[in-house]
Amino acid sequence: MPVPRFLLSALLCCASLASSSDLRQVGMVNLPGSPGFAQLAFANGMLLLTHTGASTVDVFDPVRRRLVAQITGLRSPCAVAVDDRGGRVYVGDRGSNSIAVVSTDGWKVIDSIPLPGSPDGLLWDGADMLYWADAGAGTVSLLDLRTKQTTARVEVGGTLRHMVLDSTRHLVFATLQDVHQIIAIDPQLKIVSRFTLQASQPTGLLYDPQYRELYVAVRYAVLAISPDTGAEIDRVAAPAGVDALWLDSGSHTLYAASEGSLLAMHANGRLSAGEEITPQIKAHSVAFDPGRRLVLLPGGREGKSKLLMLRPMTPNAPPGTAQDTEAAVR
Repeated sequence: MPVPRFLLSALLCCASLASSSDLRQVGMVNLPGSPGFAQLAFANGMLLLTHTGASTVDVFDPVRRRLVAQITGLRSPCAVAVDDRGGRVYVGDRGSNSIAVVSTDGWKVIDSIPLPGSPDGLLWDGADMLYWADAGAGTVSLLDLRTKQTTARVEVGGTLRHMVLDSTRHLVFATLQDVHQIIAIDPQLKIVSRFTLQASQPTGLLYDPQYRELYVAVRYAVLAISPDTGAEIDRVAAPAGVDALWLDSGSHTLYAASEGSLLAMHANGRLSAGEEITPQIKAHSVAFDPGRRLVLLPGGREGKSKLLMLRPMTPNAPPGTAQDTEAAVR
């Protein structure tokens, strides 16, 4: 029996739309609490979501695709740092000016470290020290995890938004949003470099150790910056409000999230445009799980918290290639 012409046209249209995207939605999970998420991280195989809208840290299992725990008793969790080997997660609670210490065995708060300021950002040095940023005060401080004492502090000269670590050179890079700069800080909390960007409102920041580049989200673009000189290497246009960045180091795909879109870029030595999609939720954060090859977007829709799961259709290819179109149609 021949297929009716109108049905054949509809099927061809759907196939065309499906094959035009390298990201396929594989699930969406409801999360308790009002929408509003900050930093994401992985610990013990789980995705940790600082859920500011619910004053919790949500622990999501990407294998079972469900929430397995909630860390409660926090006022305004906004930052997270992970010591996987030690089985510890550090959560910056700016509502109580403290850091909650969480055990990955049971996901319970086992300690609380008071601070003389608001921990808006956290960065673990891989040993016994924790960098914490107070955006309102414009400072970065160093916390000794053995003594639970802040041992040093530096004024950075702007509103700090994100920190990353170059573990080879033992340098911390940070974005200063209001003065459109990236700074480099050494282990003695001395600012050794200050790069002024030809762009406004830098927020999200990543360091790529393979190609030795910094990726930074600015107001209408994502930039690749030399960590040695601060020179701009590449620039990709992005939607206004682009904020969070996450790198899939396997395919060297760089993901950037803004409220209305998700942008995937090639980041294999040259930063270039890939694919942009409009997800079903409003999301400002993104994470990539390399073990299960899932792009994870927490956000909101119709006033409810959701976690959207997407899978790249081309496991070993960068975004925008034309492989695996048959799987996309299916």
